[in-house]
Amino acid sequence: MRPDVALIAPYPPAGERHGGHSGVASYTANLAQALADEGARVTVVAPRLADADEPDEFSDGDVRIVRRYDLGARSLIDASRATAELAPAVTHLQWELFLFGGPRSIPSLAPALANLRRAGNGLVTTMHQVLDPRTIDRDTTALHRIGAPAPIARAGLSVVQRAIAGASDVTVVHERAFADIVPGGSTTIPHGVETPVRRDRRIARTRLGLDDGFTALCFGFLAPYKGLELVADAAALAGDRVTVVFAGGAHPRLADDYRHELDERSAGRARFTGWVPDDHVADWFAAADVALFPYPKPFSASGALALALAHHTPILVSPPLARCIGAPNTITTPMRPGPLAAELDRLALHRGALDIHAAWTVAMRSEREWP
Repeated sequence: MRPDVALIAPYPPAGERHGGHSGVASYTANLAQALADEGARVTVVAPRLADADEPDEFSDGDVRIVRRYDLGARSLIDASRATAELAPAVTHLQWELFLFGGPRSIPSLAPALANLRRAGNGLVTTMHQVLDPRTIDRDTTALHRIGAPAPIARAGLSVVQRAIAGASDVTVVHERAFADIVPGGSTTIPHGVETPVRRDRRIARTRLGLDDGFTALCFGFLAPYKGLELVADAAALAGDRVTVVFAGGAHPRLADDYRHELDERSAGRARFTGWVPDDHVADWFAAADVALFPYPKPFSASGALALALAHHTPILVSPPLARCIGAPNTITTPMRPGPLAAELDRLALHRGALDIHAAWTVAMRSEREWP
């Protein structure tokens, strides 16, 4: 049967919601289910999973998943051809720069967009990553571990973002701060927030081996653009009441060297969990006293932030991220290790001070629920 919507995107392994090589996978699963709940016939055209033994086609509730391509140089070309065969009323591409197989996949974008335009259906692209090319300098390329010189990165990103905007009938971004960066403008739809079953805090802490101390959580893939070095440095300076937890595995584009770098910077005082199984995600957000998001230069919505909002976990964000998401200065974190360590020590001594953080978590959640 012809789908109303075909999503081109990664999708978690069967039976999971937060698996996959990118947070875009769980976003796609939530979006697909929300569309199906509204009565749409939804098919996800997803990449094959290299390390998973699962069928190329399966159903997740009312959503059909077809795995039709491998990540790499031809990923988007093969995905676009498979989608065209389905003849959906609307194609919805989820885009992030290295989402479909790293730098080698980017040349396949232009022919893939041409295939989708020739198919004659509506094309919507959600840009999970939006950077103003004018702001890219050596610090930016170093932050994202991009080997290309800044002028080449600026030119390449500009071409990619213009190609997407030019081919798409609608281009979607998750925050208003990104809307004007996209050539020709875009539509802002916030990153959805799940409605999960919340875990009991005491039970969650017992399951995770946490004591009654103060727990500051950094959740998700370990990557430099999240400001994790700052948190690791602060962990080395914070008092014994504070436990900093990095709950997440190595980013697909980075080796475990980055995890070792963070461990060294924390003087061995931070806890690293590695990849978090799906059934422990809720435990970590229930157990944490605060979730940290010290992004120095936000360029996308944070799936981990959406999870914190979903689980009502108080948040502490960087001033640049606060400006991006419309949060007040009262829930921002200092961007130097010493002051951040002092702030964590203060919150550990006076946990009632987190009430304002918790209140803003609830307020922001209400604006971003999936319906």
